[in-house]
Amino acid sequence: MPNKDSIFKELFEDKEIFYDFLKAFLPKEITDEIKVEDLKREQTELITKDYSTKRTDILYKIERKDNQDIYIYLLLEHQSRVDQLMAFRMLAYKVRIWEQYVKEHKKESERKDFKLPMIIGIVFYDGEREWTSPIDVKEKIIDITSMREHSIKAKYELISLKALEQETLLKMKNALGIILLTDKPDLRVKSIEELIRIISKEIVANMTKEEQEKFDRHKNAFIELFKKRVGFKEDIEEFKEIEEMEVPKMFDTLEKIAKRDREEAKLEGALEERKEFAIKLLSKKFGVKLTEELKEKIRNTDEKTINYIRDNLLEITLDELKEILK
Repeated sequence: MPNKDSIFKELFEDKEIFYDFLKAFLPKEITDEIKVEDLKREQTELITKDYSTKRTDILYKIERKDNQDIYIYLLLEHQSRVDQLMAFRMLAYKVRIWEQYVKEHKKESERKDFKLPMIIGIVFYDGEREWTSPIDVKEKIIDITSMREHSIKAKYELISLKALEQETLLKMKNALGIILLTDKPDLRVKSIEELIRIISKEIVANMTKEEQEKFDRHKNAFIELFKKRVGFKEDIEEFKEIEEMEVPKMFDTLEKIAKRDREEAKLEGALEERKEFAIKLLSKKFGVKLTEELKEKIRNTDEKTINYIRDNLLEITLDELKEILK
């Protein structure tokens, strides 16, 4: 099963999806300067090299007609622990981008009027904890009042999925909104069935043809995140079939699977309760002779055996119990 890094890296390497992400979450004064056709993806192999924690990152260059290029550097942060040095790391990554830029513009960099490009750093965080790390590196530098002019100010934009309102994602009415909603750690829904109905009825039904095509391109990302949310550890044949379905049928099928799994879980829960009830009654009947080993065998037995024990609680002997639990 793909991890979240690979899922979101593939997602944001689609520049139309990346553009939707920027328009949704960056300040308008920034996004007004960006057009989707100007986005050009760059390589990032050297940016995070030599750091102990491997991070997934994405770099886009915005090629402007005035030659004042802008870079947008996105770090995908799926760690459960909040990185308290993120502002420092982001600054270090920006410096590496500038170093690469200078190498590519060696001759121009020798001129007096040479300027480094603007770099907008973004951290996308989808962890369950609150993000408590400073977004400006100056907050990680010792503050000496008389020397503040020598301090460094370097901020990044934080997009914390947990901090986003659920209604904000619903109102997006696009492929990105579906995927982010599915990944949201503090999602307020009563059941997985409700989540599927919300996505199907409130988003998919109101998407434009263009957005439907985007979602079709990335529906596997949705399916993988859905499997992680419902707890599937392995790929199963059922989901391989779903990947080939048209979108409306896919959501109908997922809702049926969710309903079936909920009912099975309910039955399984009821069976576990019956097992514990049987152990309780047998403990009263046999006392310490009902050993922990026998109790564990009861917990691991099948429904047919539990039904037999329940129906014969008054008559069953300890030897008979041991025999049927073999």
